[in-house]
Amino acid sequence: MDSKRVILALGTNVNQERNMKQVRRLLADTWPDMKFTKQKWTQPIGIASDLFYNCLAYTKVEETLEELTEKVKNMEQICGDTRAERSLNRIQMDIDILLYDDNKLHKDDWQRDYVQELMKEIEFIKH
Repeated sequence: MDSKRVILALGTNVNQERNMKQVRRLLADTWPDMKFTKQKWTQPIGIASDLFYNCLAYTKVEETLEELTEKVKNMEQICGDTRAERSLNRIQMDIDILLYDDNKLHKDDWQRDYVQELMKEIEFIKH
């Protein structure tokens, strides 16, 4: 199976530094070649909440998109993410798959200033 290029957007607005450290460890344990951009504080978009702490993660994976989605959803739950928490605008961890192979997902996220800024740090993206 061919490996696929993957970019993940990570964000949290609760226990931000602890949650980011935890998810980075989970991702690196699952995919040892995972790399991370710098972390960035951003204003919430569309919800009233504390600041978000964000970064991008990138690597190549063997998983199908469905398998990758399942793994990152499990990581969100390990970090304490639940529907109940989200209903209170408490995002323990949100992991969005921005790129899978050549498929751009979450197209609105690509337009966000912090995503565009952090994308410049990613080695395998063509600018």
